Amino acid sequence: MGDTERKYWNEEMETMPREKLAELEAGLLRRQLRYVYENSTFYQRKFDQAGVRLEEIRTVEDLPKLPFMTKEEIRKTQAEDGGLGAHLCAPVTSLVRVQGSSGTTGRPIYVGLTARDAENWKELFARHAWCGGIRPGDSFINPANFTLFVGGLSESVSAEAMGFCVIPAPLATTGVEKLMQLVLDLKPTVLFATPSATMFLAEYVRGQMNMEPRELGFKKGFMAGEPMTEEDRNRIQEEWGIVARSYYGMSDVAADLASECGESEGMHFCGQGLVLAELVDPVSLEPLDMEDGREGEIIYTHIDREATPVIRYRSRDLVRVYTSPCPCGRTSFRFAVLGRTDDMLKVKGVNVFPSAVKEVIGSFVPETTGEFRIVLHKPGPYVDTNLELKVEYGEGYPEERLGELAERIKSTIREKLVFTPVVKLIPPGTLPRSEYKIDYFERAYEDKS
Repeated sequence: MGDTERKYWNEEMETMPREKLAELEAGLLRRQLRYVYENSTFYQRKFDQAGVRLEEIRTVEDLPKLPFMTKEEIRKTQAEDGGLGAHLCAPVTSLVRVQGSSGTTGRPIYVGLTARDAENWKELFARHAWCGGIRPGDSFINPANFTLFVGGLSESVSAEAMGFCVIPAPLATTGVEKLMQLVLDLKPTVLFATPSATMFLAEYVRGQMNMEPRELGFKKGFMAGEPMTEEDRNRIQEEWGIVARSYYGMSDVAADLASECGESEGMHFCGQGLVLAELVDPVSLEPLDMEDGREGEIIYTHIDREATPVIRYRSRDLVRVYTSPCPCGRTSFRFAVLGRTDDMLKVKGVNVFPSAVKEVIGSFVPETTGEFRIVLHKPGPYVDTNLELKVEYGEGYPEERLGELAERIKSTIREKLVFTPVVKLIPPGTLPRSEYKIDYFERAYEDKS
């Protein structure tokens, strides 16, 4: 069997029976906890203050005995203790790379990697890329920022290690005109982008290149950075002529953690033997069983990390878990990201996520463009009035029917999301497009005019 024909990147780990995997990971967890306690003043203080007795943490089921860790804690220790913070467990001299978060929600968080950590990240990339259908011989232009952001350098070196050809061209410095010239010249097979960015690029291809996106010859879609709704997927696949799949990672945990195999719902968790995942109620923070269809916040714990390990790290990602057997043969659980708990609004007592609103608005394409904004007149998460939505109607939609369209959008949201919005329809092209992620909030209270 040729290398590109094998079914899994790491068959042993990806198809290991769950009972055997649990036994293996229990030993790795015990070793990791001893390591962080012995090598980090941050973890010594944290565990001692919580009254943690490491000898009582024997298996994954014991994780709830440990305190949670948050992005704010990392940011605080890096500000107060300097450098990578007091949770750095490896000598600075052993680091081979320092990267970080994008900084979209505050000061960037620095992430350190030893040579072993970097190799583990390559392994995780290869597992999730192979699961998602990427193969040696495929090629992609990486338009991500290479300054700290793991989507830039880490994705590139890990892709290269598995034989996936990289064309580094950060959009911020390359510019969209030169980037699209590279597409014409080098004919990459994989479109690497956020779902939002595909809309921006499609408009450019039609408007500036007088071409249809599918004429560019892409075969596969590596969609990352934000959730992709089924409406997004259908539009992207039709526009670009590709198979579009979702990929997932977190800079604080690992650049690559999950992807879709295309044979069942959700993304396969690919962190076996390296990262543990658990589910908690996002409000009470009580543990939840990983049962099919269960929703909760996903929590991550490193079990083979030397430099900047995280233990019971709150991802703030609200997910739906799938545990039924997958035809692909991988034994890991699968999950779909529903939204972020820190983006959640509480509208007259109802939890509302921008991703859920996006899915409804997208279902009205081409009557709408799919673009919308949630207008906040005071800081969230609590909204005690009907939520205001600005929605772009579709190109050429008759003005005399706008009232009826607004009413249908309103009633669909009321039926599916259990809140009643105020829908204001605006002309197509009114809202700014994004080359990366879209901020779906319009904060009217910040308007200084």
